[in-house]
Amino acid sequence: MSGIFIILLLGAVTGLALWQFFKNGTGPVLFVKEVRSFFLSPVAWVVLTLVMLLNGFSFTAALEDLRSGDRAVTLAVYTFNSVQFWLAYFFIFPVITMRLFAEEQKLGTIETLLTAPVSTLQVLLAKYLAALTFYTVLWLPSALHFLAFRIAAGEGGGAIGSLTGSYTIIFLLGVFNVAIGCLASSLTKNQLVAAMACFTFCLLHFLIGLLVEGAEIAEQYRSFTGYVSTIGHVRTFVDGLIDTRQFVYYISFAILLLTCTYHVLEFRKWKV
Repeated sequence: MSGIFIILLLGAVTGLALWQFFKNGTGPVLFVKEVRSFFLSPVAWVVLTLVMLLNGFSFTAALEDLRSGDRAVTLAVYTFNSVQFWLAYFFIFPVITMRLFAEEQKLGTIETLLTAPVSTLQVLLAKYLAALTFYTVLWLPSALHFLAFRIAAGEGGGAIGSLTGSYTIIFLLGVFNVAIGCLASSLTKNQLVAAMACFTFCLLHFLIGLLVEGAEIAEQYRSFTGYVSTIGHVRTFVDGLIDTRQFVYYISFAILLLTCTYHVLEFRKWKV
């Protein structure tokens, strides 16, 4: 019952925020502007190219490994538990979020933006959703690998549950870590500092989960480790098991981080 209440509460908070965002049509205009700025940036295309290369190497290595013997795991398990996947994971978030607010502060346009006839929430959600949209686009080419493999291999060419779980957890990780990047970018006008802060927080969260998962913990506390272990979450979803606890975990912390970012921006707004 408590779990259902928490899910309903998160849904209500998210729905209220989105209603404020779409009100008066200003939010979508800002969102389109931010998305356009992403795809017009040379850095974005460099990131997209590098992620595609890493995913390509990961997929090829998985195929070679599976070809070498009869394995009882899916192609998605090999692909999304590889070194290349985690390299892309830690590389993406600092690069795509470092400029969100830090660039505005460096150019001196943050004051104009925050004092314009738009709400702070609309500015925040426009930048956050644009970064999350670009993050989602980064993973779309990898889905084509699995589609091509399924077409070539026939009906047994891929487990739909495993692929659905894989891309679900990838999206949830983006929801959480892009929020970390937003907060880091709002705290400084230096994009490099913002990128390093985002990388540090993302890595720290990953390492805490890794250490907790590997530690000797009493059985009654073992379920708690499932909440904080990123690699455990990926492993569960890639196996095709959709755990609603992870939805609550990542979305609630994303809301908390975005709330902190909102207050940072409000503080800057009233300083103007």
